[in-house]
Amino acid sequence: MKKFITIILALGLLHTGASAQWYLYPGGRNEEKQEQTGAERQTQPQKQTRPERRQTRQEQAPEESVRVPLRQLPENRTETGGRDSWFAEPLFGRQTEVSVTLALPIGAGSEKPNANFLEMYSGALLALKDLGDEGVKVRLKLVDTASGAGLTREDVNGSDLIIGPVSYNEMLTALTLCDNGKVLVSPLDPKTAKLAETSGIIQAPASWTSQIDELMEWVQEDLRPEDQLIVVADPDSAGRGEQYRYLLDRLHGKVLDFRTVSSVSAINFIDGRTCRMLIASDSDSFLTGTARAAAIEAARNRDIILYSTSRIRSTIGSNVNDLHNTRTRLTAAYYIDYGSQKVKDFILSYRALFKGEPGSFAFQGYDTMHYFVKACHDYGRNWARRLPEFPEKGLQSDFRFNRRQGDGKLNVAVRRVVYNSDLTTSLVQD
Repeated sequence: MKKFITIILALGLLHTGASAQWYLYPGGRNEEKQEQTGAERQTQPQKQTRPERRQTRQEQAPEESVRVPLRQLPENRTETGGRDSWFAEPLFGRQTEVSVTLALPIGAGSEKPNANFLEMYSGALLALKDLGDEGVKVRLKLVDTASGAGLTREDVNGSDLIIGPVSYNEMLTALTLCDNGKVLVSPLDPKTAKLAETSGIIQAPASWTSQIDELMEWVQEDLRPEDQLIVVADPDSAGRGEQYRYLLDRLHGKVLDFRTVSSVSAINFIDGRTCRMLIASDSDSFLTGTARAAAIEAARNRDIILYSTSRIRSTIGSNVNDLHNTRTRLTAAYYIDYGSQKVKDFILSYRALFKGEPGSFAFQGYDTMHYFVKACHDYGRNWARRLPEFPEKGLQSDFRFNRRQGDGKLNVAVRRVVYNSDLTTSLVQD
């Protein structure tokens, strides 16, 4: 790690403390290493199998470009923005240059800088390198919020795009600096999705509500007339559990025929019929215990398929075989398909420049920076309103925004992942 940090600082990539509090969903592993959180490393690419039901979506071709080398990115850009430059940009059409402020709690001046956010910063720099190859000119300023400094009004007014800060409280403070239509991109914290409903926040990671929405679509697509649809509902979450209520409300909205039980032991399994199972609970222990009980029944030759959001990944720990035994269908904001050529290319580029392996934070930094800079470049000052017209598939996460009133926007793009009984995982392609 010391070697990794030294290399970054020696490259003159700006100064880059706080511990990460969010799980990123790396995916793409065939064994227990697949259960790592975003604070842990991804190492070896794995070959992925793909279900036959869905077809691969075609990738968008990059624009013709002139390369802007990474080394030309200044360590600290001078103030060239402000309101005059903001309104000097065309309301419609491409910007000739994008000014970006990235706010991360790296803690460069501390004895031990934060490895996760160093990775995220490194991934963001690789995104700028690739954008430079496409002809996109970018000026970058890094604000190290772990040093005690936060975003200033000068930062906000002088930027076309502000990514960060990463925490809910910092985002609240930064919002007070935003006017003239300026918005903030929240790159990690899922709690900031609530702010997007009433303020100029763009939530980059898809929320748990979007994961449940996608899960309901998936269940409806898979369900056959002869199947059993069972909801194992946590009695302690009834009436007060937010995710419990949302799942059942969405299920009722689909007008599906299902039965509710309080435990797996209460299910009347019928030979020859597939039991498609959902868990309604706000309790991690109930979620884990139910998955364990379902896996035990599956070992008794019960035909069970479990449906869940990625939350179960962080609760089940090392018992990943429970997901494989129940052939779990998972909706997730993050998943890395190590069979993808783009992912392989990113890993090779990261190794070559930083002499290490990219973790989930590196992928997140790349995806977030690449998507929003490209949107800002292509749509000019009006870029935030045009996001519904600009879906994109990233390395670890995808981006799709619905049209809605208000300044904020929520990413609703969710990936579908299948845990196969042969201990592999598959990314279901659109």
